[in-house]
Amino acid sequence: MSIALISTGTELLRGSTCNTNSCFLGRELVSRGGGLAFEMSVADRAEDISFALSCALHTCDEIVVTGGLGPTDDDVTLEIVARFFGAKLVMSDVLKAKIDAFWHRLHKGHCPKKQYKQALLPENGKIIDNPAGSASGIFFESLYDRKMRRIFLAPGPPCEFEPMAQNFLVPMLLEYEKECRVTTGFLAAGIGESTLDKMIAEKLKPFAVEIGVTSSAEGTRLFLSGSENEVQKALLAARQSIGDAALPDGETKLFDYVGKLLIENNLTLGVAESCTGGLIAKRFTDLAGISAVFQGGVVSYSNELKKNLLGVPEKILSRCGAVSAECCRAMVEGVCRASASSCGIATTGIAGPGGGTAEKPVGLVYIGVRVNGRCEVVELHLRGSRPAIRERAAAQACNLLREMILKEI
Repeated sequence: MSIALISTGTELLRGSTCNTNSCFLGRELVSRGGGLAFEMSVADRAEDISFALSCALHTCDEIVVTGGLGPTDDDVTLEIVARFFGAKLVMSDVLKAKIDAFWHRLHKGHCPKKQYKQALLPENGKIIDNPAGSASGIFFESLYDRKMRRIFLAPGPPCEFEPMAQNFLVPMLLEYEKECRVTTGFLAAGIGESTLDKMIAEKLKPFAVEIGVTSSAEGTRLFLSGSENEVQKALLAARQSIGDAALPDGETKLFDYVGKLLIENNLTLGVAESCTGGLIAKRFTDLAGISAVFQGGVVSYSNELKKNLLGVPEKILSRCGAVSAECCRAMVEGVCRASASSCGIATTGIAGPGGGTAEKPVGLVYIGVRVNGRCEVVELHLRGSRPAIRERAAAQACNLLREMILKEI
């Protein structure tokens, strides 16, 4: 049974509201062996909702429609969906009682008649509980193009949709799955999508698995879906091709994984950043529990701070410049010394868009990593916008730290 999601709401198309429901439902389904086959966002218009339903029903048997279940005039989802499937709407005494109770929690007097719009239910439909709001979820079945389809209507606000999806929608959606599927994956650190494809495409052909990849500054995330036996065999084949760049199963975030490595091995960390401007420190301090090992960081943008806080010698700055391997090495050694850390990261470079020269162009970045006294400095030539260069520099510095820690333990 393939699953489609249709999100209604003109605000989703104007950019004023981010559609987090799509991401949430997709993650929940994947984590339980399912997945979305179709997704579309449409305005609160009858013709748009009907068109989305027609498109989804070409390939999917289970349809989730979110949003538009409130009492206002622009809440038209239930009416349009019921009309599309030829379902008669009836007043539910159970839902009417819920609307009355919900209204009287905050108001006095009679509940306005327009609120009872939320008490309508397709004949033979079932109620999906929503303790967080007045609009209940709805489930009903209908014959369409000679096939029985399952339709789910859910409220749009994430605070209402997410618990409903976790507790009711996802189990109901997966109830009719013909086979038990699992999905797992890992990050191939520092490897681009095209490179990864060349490494694994032929190796994975013998296995009945669905392959998904997501590229980022940290590398490429590989996801495999299928029966548990096929997925495990495919994972082994992929790992043999990728080698040490493959993180453990389930580890898809580089900084999260390196944070765990630091904590598990009782390695402390200090960072000295110039071109990345504190981005590396932020990535690590986003992690719960990192205070056990993260000592602190210095954003040493000026030469004066490089000298005064990190002890970078004046002769290096005058002879080699701040953007140099020599300066980067002095920075990482200085931050390890100042923070009494067993590990250190340093970055210095030209993130652009200006400031580059023929000798030192935009995108030239040096990353330095020190682990238990051993230091490595790498010269990078990065492309892209200023934010992209900073993100890639931070990710590559973190990956170098990962590689050096693994060699130590």
